[in-house]
Amino acid sequence: MDVAMNAHGVAVEKAMRRPTMSLLHGAFSVGAMTGSLLGAVRLSEMSESSHILLAWAICLAVFIPCIVFFLPSAIDKGLSGQGFAWPTRATIGLGILCFLALVAEGAVVDWSGLMLRGRFQLEAGTAALGFAAFAAGMSLSRFLGDRLRVHLGATRLVRWSAFLMALGLAVALVVPLPAIAIAALAVAGIGIGNAVPILFAGGGRLEPDAPGRGIAAVTTLGYAGFLAGPPIIGFLAELTGLTLALGLVVLASLIIAASARAAGAADAY
Repeated sequence: MDVAMNAHGVAVEKAMRRPTMSLLHGAFSVGAMTGSLLGAVRLSEMSESSHILLAWAICLAVFIPCIVFFLPSAIDKGLSGQGFAWPTRATIGLGILCFLALVAEGAVVDWSGLMLRGRFQLEAGTAALGFAAFAAGMSLSRFLGDRLRVHLGATRLVRWSAFLMALGLAVALVVPLPAIAIAALAVAGIGIGNAVPILFAGGGRLEPDAPGRGIAAVTTLGYAGFLAGPPIIGFLAELTGLTLALGLVVLASLIIAASARAAGAADAY
């Protein structure tokens, strides 16, 4: 489903001849932020059954009206390509950058709360605000990202976004005050927010006759990072401590910044 939605997003960008992928991914970040805030409320004062019912109610209230606005299936013609084909070298390069970006995102998703609890002895509900701030930052950057991509181009936007992610997380890992650490996680979210949608869009552009195939390669490598990153961080945290382990995410972000030229494929309409 993820590949189909992103391939459809590439088709929408091509039809409109302007960036829209960051805005589409912004909806995911809003959902993540909402879920995190609901989790914080659940840990504070809500029963488990009420929490689940409220989450389902929000999902249905958002999804059902959207059915009316689905695009016709004809727009998906040709998205899947003709059978299996090995991804190109350029597509693999984008996939590796996406792997690193989703390692960074997954590490914050899974470990920011524990990092805040360990460093500042916060309650679980308060520590959950770290991820909520990160998701809020991602939402903000994605809602502004398409306009920034028009003015800056994909390469410059990914480069500066990755630098901002590295800076925000580094501050969160060393600052002595929890409020500043949470604010720094919001800055990290602003940074990383546009990397993944731009890299997904680039995967679709590299194989214009079969964007679904290019996106499939990029998303496969990317989500491998999202799944593998947190346990790798956990393993390293056992050896070196969580703060030092999360320092590797700062390094991953700097690698993305140094290699951001590959993201320029997203600007080909």
